[in-house]
Amino acid sequence: MNSTPYPPWLPALVSMVGSWPETEARLYAIFVRDFKVGRPRFRGLPVWWDQRILPGERYEEGFWHLVTETDRPSGDRIPDFRRAERLPWCRAAIDHASEPEVTAFDYLEGSGDLRTYLWMQPFDYVTILKRKKQRDGSDKAYFLVTAFHVGGTSTRRGLGGKLRKAV
Repeated sequence: MNSTPYPPWLPALVSMVGSWPETEARLYAIFVRDFKVGRPRFRGLPVWWDQRILPGERYEEGFWHLVTETDRPSGDRIPDFRRAERLPWCRAAIDHASEPEVTAFDYLEGSGDLRTYLWMQPFDYVTILKRKKQRDGSDKAYFLVTAFHVGGTSTRRGLGGKLRKAV
């Protein structure tokens, strides 16, 4: 992370001190505040998230994709503390996408999905949204795909490549 000062609209990091169940409950309260109660909008459209609760889980998939990562060997989702401590940044990026600290761009994925990236480059954080269409082809909503701490050079390079090819 560089020395760029935090803008006043960017919330503080969440403390990861305590047991994971305590921290998880604290994080979920933020998710409820920012997404379930707060109901964000982006470009005038509602932002939805994956509301499925998988067997054996307590919380929605949309929450898990903001605080955990996939463990490659097992395929399980495990806590990602750098991602989790930045959970309040996800809503802030959506609400402040026009601020100079946020690079917002649309990118057509190989799958044909048009995704919107909200990349806070100075702070190594990205939020990814996907447009949901109505049957007539007009925009209906945005779907929160994920958000995470950009932790490595290759990830930064990949985002930069997408930015250069933005539509």
